[in-house]
Amino acid sequence: MPRPRRFRRILGEPRVVTFSPEASDEETGVEITLDEFEAIRLRDYHDIKQKKAAEIMGISQPTFHRTLTSARGKIAAALVEGRPIILKGGDYITDRRRYKCMDCQFEWISPEKEYKKCPDCGSENINVVSAETIPRFGRGGYGRGFGAGRGAPRVCKCIECGYEAPKTPGVPCRTEKCPKCGAPMCGAD
Repeated sequence: MPRPRRFRRILGEPRVVTFSPEASDEETGVEITLDEFEAIRLRDYHDIKQKKAAEIMGISQPTFHRTLTSARGKIAAALVEGRPIILKGGDYITDRRRYKCMDCQFEWISPEKEYKKCPDCGSENINVVSAETIPRFGRGGYGRGFGAGRGAPRVCKCIECGYEAPKTPGVPCRTEKCPKCGAPMCGAD
């Protein structure tokens, strides 16, 4: 008998659950589970390394890699074949014990350990947003998780002089330098 699947921890359900091409003749969409969506969000959108992202989701790095590879394959198939993408289901738990980095505005959940540094920018300026853990199971349906946080910052701000620049999607603000003074930038809203 195979081992039971471990529930993956996700920040919350996405705000939009269906993406469809304008001229789609396909009625059957490609289903991406919410744990696959979370893997894409952590690795590709927030650019967090696989080992750290797996830790955030409460799974092993090889399992995270398989989940990420599966999600990327499904997204590629949907784009090439012109099929809608539907986000639903999966084996997941939403965790209300959330952390927030006050420098880059990144929010994440903690599977079992306490964090001293932000996994996105490495800052020690983090706060516990909520410490309540609520299991939610979304197997086979849309799930009953809680909505996502505010999302990624919209602008990068210099920590020295206050200069603001629009954030480039997929590029962490911490990798940007201020054009005025050369100091590191951080996420801001």
